[in-house]
Amino acid sequence: MFKLYNAPQSTCSQRVRFVLNAKRIPFTDVKLDLLAGDQLKPDYLALNPNGVVPTLDHDGQIVIDSAVIGEYLDEIAPQPECFTPQAPLERAHMRALMHFMDEMPAAAIRVPTFNLAFLPRFAAMSEAEFVAFAESKPLRKEFMLAMGRKGFPEADCRPPSTGWRAR
Repeated sequence: MFKLYNAPQSTCSQRVRFVLNAKRIPFTDVKLDLLAGDQLKPDYLALNPNGVVPTLDHDGQIVIDSAVIGEYLDEIAPQPECFTPQAPLERAHMRALMHFMDEMPAAAIRVPTFNLAFLPRFAAMSEAEFVAFAESKPLRKEFMLAMGRKGFPEADCRPPSTGWRAR
Protein backbone atom coordinates (compact mmCIF):
# COMPACT_ATOMS: atom_id res chain seq x y z
CA MET A 1 0.00 0.00 0.00
CA PHE A 2 1.38 3.37 -1.05
CA LYS A 3 0.28 6.74 0.28
CA LEU A 4 1.78 9.89 -1.23
CA TYR A 5 1.59 13.13 0.73
CA ASN A 6 2.03 15.85 -1.87
CA ALA A 7 0.88 19.16 -3.28
CA PRO A 8 -0.42 19.47 -6.85
CA GLN A 9 1.66 22.57 -7.63
CA SER A 10 4.90 21.19 -6.19
CA THR A 11 7.37 20.18 -8.91
CA CYS A 12 8.91 17.66 -6.51
CA SER A 13 5.47 16.12 -5.94
CA GLN A 14 4.85 16.07 -9.69
CA ARG A 15 8.09 14.15 -10.19
CA VAL A 16 6.97 11.39 -7.80
CA ARG A 17 3.42 11.23 -9.18
CA PHE A 18 4.93 10.80 -12.66
CA VAL A 19 7.01 7.81 -11.49
CA LEU A 20 4.10 6.20 -9.62
CA ASN A 21 1.80 6.57 -12.64
CA ALA A 22 4.42 5.45 -15.19
CA LYS A 23 5.02 2.33 -13.11
CA ARG A 24 1.26 1.84 -12.72
CA ILE A 25 1.61 1.71 -8.93
CA PRO A 26 -1.73 2.41 -7.27
CA PHE A 27 -1.44 4.93 -4.45
CA THR A 28 -3.57 6.97 -2.12
CA ASP A 29 -3.16 10.61 -3.03
CA VAL A 30 -3.07 12.81 0.08
CA LYS A 31 -3.08 16.41 -1.11
CA LEU A 32 -1.62 19.02 1.20
CA ASP A 33 -2.55 22.68 0.95
CA LEU A 34 0.80 24.46 1.16
CA LEU A 35 -0.79 27.89 1.38
CA ALA A 36 -2.80 26.74 4.40
CA GLY A 37 0.37 25.36 6.00
CA ASP A 38 -0.65 21.67 5.96
CA GLN A 39 3.04 20.70 5.60
CA LEU A 40 3.80 22.51 8.87
CA LYS A 41 1.15 20.79 10.98
CA PRO A 42 2.36 18.41 13.71
CA ASP A 43 0.88 15.26 12.14
CA TYR A 44 2.74 15.88 8.87
CA LEU A 45 5.93 16.99 10.61
CA ALA A 46 5.88 13.63 12.41
CA LEU A 47 6.23 12.00 8.96
CA ASN A 48 8.57 14.55 7.40
CA PRO A 49 10.29 16.78 9.96
CA ASN A 50 11.60 18.99 7.15
CA GLY A 51 8.06 20.23 6.50
CA VAL A 52 8.30 19.83 2.73
CA VAL A 53 6.54 17.66 0.15
CA PRO A 54 6.46 14.95 -1.02
CA THR A 55 6.51 12.12 1.50
CA LEU A 56 5.86 8.50 0.56
CA ASP A 57 4.39 6.05 3.06
CA HIS A 58 4.94 2.48 1.83
CA ASP A 59 3.26 0.10 4.26
CA GLY A 60 4.27 2.30 7.18
CA GLN A 61 7.82 2.87 5.95
CA ILE A 62 8.46 6.55 5.28
CA VAL A 63 10.61 7.78 2.38
CA ILE A 64 11.23 11.51 1.87
CA ASP A 65 12.83 13.61 -0.88
CA SER A 66 11.49 13.31 -4.42
CA ALA A 67 14.75 12.09 -5.99
CA VAL A 68 15.17 9.46 -3.28
CA ILE A 69 11.53 8.38 -3.63
CA GLY A 70 11.98 8.01 -7.39
CA GLU A 71 15.06 5.82 -6.97
CA TYR A 72 13.31 3.80 -4.25
CA LEU A 73 10.31 3.14 -6.50
CA ASP A 74 12.58 2.16 -9.38
CA GLU A 75 14.37 -0.35 -7.14
CA ILE A 76 11.28 -1.97 -5.63
CA ALA A 77 9.22 -1.93 -8.85
CA PRO A 78 11.55 -2.12 -11.86
CA GLN A 79 8.66 -3.15 -14.14
CA PRO A 80 6.82 -2.10 -16.27
CA GLU A 81 9.13 0.92 -16.60
CA CYS A 82 12.68 1.08 -15.31
CA PHE A 83 14.16 4.57 -15.24
CA THR A 84 17.61 3.56 -14.00
CA PRO A 85 20.04 2.68 -16.79
CA GLN A 86 21.93 -0.61 -16.50
CA ALA A 87 25.31 0.72 -17.67
CA PRO A 88 27.34 2.44 -14.93
CA LEU A 89 28.26 5.46 -17.10
CA GLU A 90 24.63 5.97 -18.12
CA ARG A 91 23.59 5.71 -14.45
CA ALA A 92 26.20 8.35 -13.61
CA HIS A 93 24.74 10.64 -16.30
CA MET A 94 21.23 10.05 -14.90
CA ARG A 95 22.40 10.91 -11.38
CA ALA A 96 24.20 14.02 -12.66
CA LEU A 97 20.98 15.14 -14.34
CA MET A 98 18.97 14.47 -11.17
CA HIS A 99 21.53 16.43 -9.15
CA PHE A 100 21.32 19.29 -11.66
CA MET A 101 17.52 19.34 -11.37
CA ASP A 102 17.77 19.59 -7.60
CA GLU A 103 20.49 22.25 -7.71
CA MET A 104 19.25 24.52 -10.52
CA PRO A 105 15.57 24.45 -11.55
CA ALA A 106 14.31 23.33 -8.14
CA ALA A 107 16.52 25.86 -6.37
CA ALA A 108 15.43 28.62 -8.78
CA ILE A 109 11.77 28.21 -7.89
CA ARG A 110 12.37 27.62 -4.18
CA VAL A 111 12.67 31.31 -3.25
CA PRO A 112 9.46 32.56 -4.93
CA THR A 113 7.62 29.41 -3.85
CA PHE A 114 8.59 29.89 -0.21
CA ASN A 115 7.53 33.54 -0.39
CA LEU A 116 4.15 32.48 -1.73
CA ALA A 117 3.58 29.42 0.46
CA PHE A 118 5.11 30.38 3.80
CA LEU A 119 5.10 34.16 4.08
CA PRO A 120 1.51 34.55 5.36
CA ARG A 121 2.16 32.02 8.13
CA PHE A 122 5.56 33.44 9.05
CA ALA A 123 4.32 37.04 9.04
CA ALA A 124 1.67 36.08 11.60
CA MET A 125 4.30 34.63 13.97
CA SER A 126 6.20 36.59 16.57
CA GLU A 127 9.94 36.85 15.93
CA ALA A 128 10.60 34.35 18.73
CA GLU A 129 8.06 31.86 17.30
CA PHE A 130 9.56 32.22 13.83
CA VAL A 131 13.15 31.69 15.04
CA ALA A 132 12.08 28.65 17.10
CA PHE A 133 10.29 27.22 14.07
CA ALA A 134 13.29 27.82 11.78
CA GLU A 135 15.65 26.29 14.36
CA SER A 136 13.52 23.13 14.37
CA LYS A 137 14.08 22.53 10.63
CA PRO A 138 17.69 21.45 10.10
CA LEU A 139 17.29 21.06 6.33
CA ARG A 140 15.85 24.54 5.77
CA LYS A 141 17.00 26.44 8.89
CA GLU A 142 19.47 28.82 7.20
CA PHE A 143 17.14 29.28 4.24
CA MET A 144 14.20 30.17 6.49
CA LEU A 145 16.28 32.52 8.62
CA ALA A 146 17.47 34.28 5.43
CA MET A 147 13.85 34.55 4.29
CA GLY A 148 12.73 35.97 7.61
CA ARG A 149 9.17 36.92 8.42
CA LYS A 150 9.05 39.48 5.57
CA GLY A 151 10.19 37.21 2.75
CA PHE A 152 12.94 37.34 0.18
CA PRO A 153 13.51 40.54 -1.78
CA GLU A 154 12.34 40.70 -5.40
CA ALA A 155 15.93 40.45 -6.68
CA ASP A 156 16.32 37.04 -5.02
CA CYS A 157 13.28 35.73 -6.91
CA ARG A 158 15.01 35.92 -10.30
CA PRO A 159 16.35 32.62 -11.67
CA PRO A 160 20.11 32.21 -12.05
CA SER A 161 21.62 31.64 -15.48
CA THR A 162 23.64 28.51 -16.13
CA GLY A 163 25.57 26.86 -18.89
CA TRP A 164 25.52 23.45 -17.21
CA ARG A 165 25.10 20.36 -19.38
CA ALA A 166 24.48 16.76 -18.33
CA ARG A 167 27.10 15.40 -20.74
